[in-house]
Amino acid sequence: MNRVLSILLVFLVVCSIGTALPGRASANNIPQLNGNILGWDAVNLTWNPVKGAIAYRVYRSTSMDNLTESLLITVNWSNYSKFNPGEAYLTGEIVEYNGSLWRAKHVTSSPPGGGDWERLGPIIPATNFVDDSLRGNTTYYYFIRPVFKGGKLGRPSNVLIVKTPPQPYRIVVYYISWGIYARAFSPYSIPFENVTHVLYAFLKPLPNGTVTWADPYADPMNFEALQRLKKKYPAVKILVSVGGWTLSKYFSDIAADPIKRENFAGSVVEILKKYGFDGVDIDWEYPGGGGMEGNHVRPDDGENFVLLLKTLRKALDNASTWKHYLLTVAAPADTTIASRVNWGEVSKIVDFIDVMAYDYAGPWLNVTYFNAPLYRDPSGPGLGSVNETISWYLKRVPGEKLVLGVPFYGRSFANVPPTNHGLYQPFNGTPSGTWGPAVETHGVMDYWDIAGRIASGKCTRYWSSASKVPWAYCRGVFITYDDPESIAIKVEYALNHTLGGVMVWEITADRKPKTESHPLLAAILRTLGEKPPAWIPDEHVLGVSRRVHVGVQRPTTASPPETSSGICGPGAVLLFALAVLPLTTRRR
Repeated sequence: MNRVLSILLVFLVVCSIGTALPGRASANNIPQLNGNILGWDAVNLTWNPVKGAIAYRVYRSTSMDNLTESLLITVNWSNYSKFNPGEAYLTGEIVEYNGSLWRAKHVTSSPPGGGDWERLGPIIPATNFVDDSLRGNTTYYYFIRPVFKGGKLGRPSNVLIVKTPPQPYRIVVYYISWGIYARAFSPYSIPFENVTHVLYAFLKPLPNGTVTWADPYADPMNFEALQRLKKKYPAVKILVSVGGWTLSKYFSDIAADPIKRENFAGSVVEILKKYGFDGVDIDWEYPGGGGMEGNHVRPDDGENFVLLLKTLRKALDNASTWKHYLLTVAAPADTTIASRVNWGEVSKIVDFIDVMAYDYAGPWLNVTYFNAPLYRDPSGPGLGSVNETISWYLKRVPGEKLVLGVPFYGRSFANVPPTNHGLYQPFNGTPSGTWGPAVETHGVMDYWDIAGRIASGKCTRYWSSASKVPWAYCRGVFITYDDPESIAIKVEYALNHTLGGVMVWEITADRKPKTESHPLLAAILRTLGEKPPAWIPDEHVLGVSRRVHVGVQRPTTASPPETSSGICGPGAVLLFALAVLPLTTRRR
């Protein structure tokens, strides 16, 4: 019996020595996990550094039962950005390069290792992680474990319990790359606290399927700014939009070729991972034709469009073990064009569909008409309406997947007679637009410009009680546009039909230069009862048309989970004791 007890004593001593080694059970080496909710689908996890740790494992589950087997990610990077070849770094900036941290001695774009850089030491792993791929109205459990050299694991942290708020009503805005020029509207001018998604318009698809800059000057500059803004506003989703009216020429060729589809998907994933963005928006105008003259078109564009989206979805899913990359599409208002695509199938692949419910009027018509009439006017020419478009899509797509597009711009027509204050009248050409002559702008005007003309008395505002939109008449010029009143009615329409949000084309157009006022965006927020930040709902949540009260719960904590500790874990000690106990009572 004395021999058995001696063996048990030696076993316990060895285990106690082992757990006292650095990184095992020292009280100073047990991480404390904290966190705060950033948005409906994002939480910021933070913990104290553990001496000697080379990484930290982050575990996440929706149940305590399998938490210890639910490894989410291993944080083995620093809090500093990786060196980006070609980028200029200012004096004192710190980067991560080849396993070390380096500080720039002066302005340089050369790689670390030369005389322009000072090596600070090995990479110290970050002690925070933003998990921004959560589901709304869901409880999550987290804990972390430090990792030491040789792959040894330290003691687990406490468990952090997070209850996410419901998903808010989507407020999606397009930002145009050329906004930095005459408009002087940089990405920093975007009112991030008042939106949930920012879509960058546009990148250009090439004939071989890869995606590149549309503007080699503006795009890199804007992407660098958006990178910084993403770190400041991690709950806002930033997507790159590919295509658009002028850049859809090669979509048909790409979608028809399996190799080009793979090139396209791989190129998109590379861009998203390089810049830390959240997804991609496909704006093919349009499968089967109806877009810009010169676009390549095939009879099977509709079917190939679905194949392209499936290829993209697969590549995005394979791009990360934890992050969900968004995939969205812009859909036409013209239901004849839209009918070439199986939107029910598309809705199963994408996260949501932005319906471009505008451009019902333009210089291609022979009479003046509304740019985005909510309803058809029985006394009008019957050229379509938002309600007709949305009703068509609702027969094919769940309402939560549809985002209603609203225009922050107007269209104008020249040489219009004063009959009916210019409405439904013949015209001849278009006047100059806000940002250029008629030959360039085709009479397109920003909202702030139109509002200024009305306020100055140059134009008179009128209202269509049938179509629920305004128009203006200005001595031979007819202007169709949306204002705060019509925007609010459209938001109510979207809520009443349980749609998935509101999309804006585009965010620069309702802000008068050198101001910070966004009257049309303010009308959206006011109708939703939404206060900043928009990514945490106040009165309206996705999938519910009525107003609700939303409260955000603070994360709570629980004791560390039971984890395996090798031969010295509590389970192992118990098994050893049970194995030797009979020997102590065996008769001689």
